[in-house]
Amino acid sequence: MRVTVRDDLKRVTPCEHGGKIIEASKTMPGALDFSANFNPYFHPRIKSAIKQATQAAYQYPEHTYRRFRESVGAYLKVSSDAIVPGNGSVELIRLCVQALLEKGDKVIMPAPTFSEYELACRLSGAEPVFVPLWNEHEFKRDLFFALADEDIKMVFLCNPNNPTGKLLSRETVTEIAAQCRATQTFLFVDEVFIELSDPRQSIVQSNLDDIFILRSLTKSFSIPGIRAGYGVTNSALAQVLNSVRLPWNLNSIAEALTVTLLKDCESYLESSRTKIAAQRRWLVQELAKIPGLEPLESDVNFVMVNVSGTPLTSSEFASRMKRYGYLIRDCSSFRITGHDYIRIAVRNKAENARLLDAIKRVVDQKD
Repeated sequence: MRVTVRDDLKRVTPCEHGGKIIEASKTMPGALDFSANFNPYFHPRIKSAIKQATQAAYQYPEHTYRRFRESVGAYLKVSSDAIVPGNGSVELIRLCVQALLEKGDKVIMPAPTFSEYELACRLSGAEPVFVPLWNEHEFKRDLFFALADEDIKMVFLCNPNNPTGKLLSRETVTEIAAQCRATQTFLFVDEVFIELSDPRQSIVQSNLDDIFILRSLTKSFSIPGIRAGYGVTNSALAQVLNSVRLPWNLNSIAEALTVTLLKDCESYLESSRTKIAAQRRWLVQELAKIPGLEPLESDVNFVMVNVSGTPLTSSEFASRMKRYGYLIRDCSSFRITGHDYIRIAVRNKAENARLLDAIKRVVDQKD
């Protein structure tokens, strides 16, 4: 018997991501990873919390994740009935798309933005409609025009946006939500980075009819290997998504660790934001002094940099940085960026200074 794969899936390619430090360390011992964007300041009790959480590995997680949902609900000050647990953010993107989109549906997403939105839509047979996101005013204008002119089923919004680092104000997102509601369009808001930017701009406590908000512990607590995320939406949709998600999609260790970390974490996150903002401002100032580089203003823990003023493409720039033991993100895999942009994470002062020295050496190279 011959198994036939869907024709559209044959044309799908995997998304590119940063964070390939394990692979790189085989040939680059001691390499520093600036290609993935995590909180550079660890939670003071992270090691003991992980050790304690591993005790849960010897039992199944409770399939409704009541403790997890109550912990997240208390943290966000929303009903636990509105919470959908997930194995990191990507699983929740696919779950939401799988539940809401059908073949032929049109979906608006910014460009450039997180590429997993597009992949999830294409896996469901939906058709992406791209709206450039370089300028907030122009983006909102073009988005509203597309909503009025086309039959759009869903809008994706990454706030702060990856890779540009720009944060849309709560007022702007609320306007977009109102326009989506008026045109009966579902709004998916990815707030995975907002806790490292300005959580006051979140719409998580708004009316979430026809809205899904994505959150994750990966970035805020710098635990990418744990795979703990959650969505927040209206209770009716949350009930549906919780009914159709994979059973035990959040493992016992991730659940136990989340419950621990979300208790009294506000001061830790506030301190992290303050230190990240200071380092980001310094890093942008120093990058701007290097001939040929144009760092974009950022509101979060990474900076997108235009390298078109140098003789190097973004891929060449990233390759040369690897020679010095630094991983940075070549942004050529993002839409509409061409080969002109790289993205670098904001880490601590000593590591940022070392990165700058390597960047200067790369830019100064004549070969």
